[in-house]
Amino acid sequence: RMAAAVQAMTGNIGILGGCAEGVGKGWHAEAVAYPYDEYANVWYASIKSDRWAHCVLNYPNVKREEIGCWPRNDELDGKIPNIKAIFWHGSDWFNQLTNVNKEIQAIKKLELVVCMDSTITPSALWADVLFPIATHFERQDVALPWYKGHYYIHRPKVIEPLGESKTDFQVFTELAYRIEKLDPTIKDFGKRYNPKAERTYFQDNAATDEAYLTAWWSDKVQKHQGVRMSWETFKKHGVYKFSFDKPHVAFEEQIRDGKPFPTPSGKIEILSGYLAGVKDWTRTQYGYEIPYIPKWIEPFESLNHEKAKKFPFHMVTPHPRWRTHSIFHNIPWLRETYQQEVTINTTDAAKLGVKTGDIVEIWNERGRVVVPAYVTERCMPGVVVLFEGAWMDLAKDGTDRAGNPDFLTLDQPSPAGAFAYNTILVDLKKTPLEHRHGWDVQATSRSVIFRRDK
Repeated sequence: RMAAAVQAMTGNIGILGGCAEGVGKGWHAEAVAYPYDEYANVWYASIKSDRWAHCVLNYPNVKREEIGCWPRNDELDGKIPNIKAIFWHGSDWFNQLTNVNKEIQAIKKLELVVCMDSTITPSALWADVLFPIATHFERQDVALPWYKGHYYIHRPKVIEPLGESKTDFQVFTELAYRIEKLDPTIKDFGKRYNPKAERTYFQDNAATDEAYLTAWWSDKVQKHQGVRMSWETFKKHGVYKFSFDKPHVAFEEQIRDGKPFPTPSGKIEILSGYLAGVKDWTRTQYGYEIPYIPKWIEPFESLNHEKAKKFPFHMVTPHPRWRTHSIFHNIPWLRETYQQEVTINTTDAAKLGVKTGDIVEIWNERGRVVVPAYVTERCMPGVVVLFEGAWMDLAKDGTDRAGNPDFLTLDQPSPAGAFAYNTILVDLKKTPLEHRHGWDVQATSRSVIFRRDK
C-alpha cells in the first residue's frame, strides 16, 4: 500500500513505466474453456487454506475469523465446518503450507485424504487415495504464460496418458456421475457438470475436449477479444500473440482525460474510507484491525520481540532458482546444480563455529530441520535464508532432514490474509544429525564442492 501511495505522490500513475510491477496484461482474459456448474460460488463458504489444520484440531471451538471465512448474512455465518476429509488437487500444499507439524497432527484425525497429481509428492504420500493425473503432454489444452501474459499457447497431446492416468476433467466427470448414484436427490449431476459428454468421457475425452476448446475460441476469444485467427490456424501456428497500437498504460484515462477513479471520491485515495468506517473488526474476514492509511505493522515475530532472546535469528524463505516452489525438487540433476542450504552471515557463522558445508539444525517451538550451511557476507547479521519448496523427509523424531522451512513457519495469517512465510524466529547450531538431499540417491552437490575449493 505504501509503494502504491509513493507511486501516486510522485506522479507515477497513468504514465508509461510509472509502475515497477506491471502485470503486462492488456486484455480481458477468458482462459477457462470448461463449464462452471451452479455451485461455482461455493468459495464464499470456504476457509483460508493454511488454517485447515487449526480448524480440524480445535473444532468446534473456532471463531469464523480464525479460519478466514467471509462474514455472511445467512445461516452459514459463523458456522464452523467439521472437516472430515481433504481433496488435494493441483498442489503440493501439505508440503507448502505453513506449520507442517500442525498439519501432520490434523491429518491423522481425518477420515479420508485424496490426492490428484502426476507425481508422488509429499502430499501424495499422506493420502489414502491417489489419483494418477495426466500431464499436459498427455492431453490437449490451451495455456497462458501464467495469468498475466499477452499470448495464448496451444498445447497439443504429444503422447497417450501413461498407465492408468486420466485428466483432471475426466476424473471429476466420473466422480460427478458416482455422486449422482450415491445421492438420488441430485438429478443428472454428471451431465450438468460436463454437458458436452457422456459418462464414456472417462475412457475417451479427445472429441469432447476439442468441442469445448473450439466453442471457447469462437465465443470468448474471437467474439469477445476480437481475434480473427481461426481455431485450426491457431493449432497450426501454436501461438497467438495479442498486438496493440500503443503500449497499455493503467489509469491513463484518469490522469490524461480526468476520468474518475472507481473510488467514492473519484480520486486516488491513500486514506481508505472503507477501513476508516469499520467499527466491528470481528465482522471482517480475519478479525484484525487494518490501519486506514499505510503504516508499519509489527510482525508476529521479529528481532524486536522478547522471543528473540530465545530464537535470535530472523528467517526469510525466498523462491529458489532451481525449482518452482516444490515442483522439480525430485529431479536429481537440478538438485546437483544447487542444493538446499541455509545462508548465514559470516559474523554469525564465526560465533557459532560454522563454515560452508557444515550441517546445521534449525529449530523453534514449531519444528526442526537439518540442512547444510552457506556462509557469506551477502546476508545481514541476525538473518538466515532458507529457500522454500524442499520435499520433506522426516526422521523418526519428526525432524525434517530435507530442510523444508515450513516446519518452522507460523500458520497465522497476516491482518489482510497473507501467508506468514517470512515472519519466523529461529535458532541454529552445528549438528551430527543427518541431512538428506532427496528420496533418491544423488551425487554431492557441485555447488558445495565449488565453494569449498574457493
